[in-house]
Amino acid sequence: MKVEYKATSKSEGLLVNAFQRLLDGKPLHVKATGKLTLNRINKEAQLGNSYIHKFKEFIAYAKPVINEYNLNRDKVLKVGLAIELDATFSDIDKLKARLNKANALKGKYRVERDNAIAARKQLEAENSTLRFRVFDLQQELLEQKSVLTQIKP
Repeated sequence: MKVEYKATSKSEGLLVNAFQRLLDGKPLHVKATGKLTLNRINKEAQLGNSYIHKFKEFIAYAKPVINEYNLNRDKVLKVGLAIELDATFSDIDKLKARLNKANALKGKYRVERDNAIAARKQLEAENSTLRFRVFDLQQELLEQKSVLTQIKP
């Protein structure tokens, strides 16, 4: 969607450029996700708090466009798509997705590690009991050898 508004001042030009970036899904100063509002346009233009409200003509132009944009966005979300088809993921969203995937893998590997440690401890315990049993049997064998004496024919 193209912004068809003629700016009359530098600040208004900043608002128009910020509005266009937000509609394109490529903001520089705010998140790309979420509903479009006058406040987001103001923050994207890096103007002071509520500075956008000084430009009544711009607000009159922007409000119907914002409502249409948000309505289309809501329709897409209700259909079940998580993103708009023409919108691209921002770098932050990509990094968040990678972080979530890495955290899921860490959790999976942590469980596998804990299971392996528990199995190793069980094997060590069984190994030590078997070694002790071998030692006992060797002691019994030595005792029996000392008791046994050869009888001469």
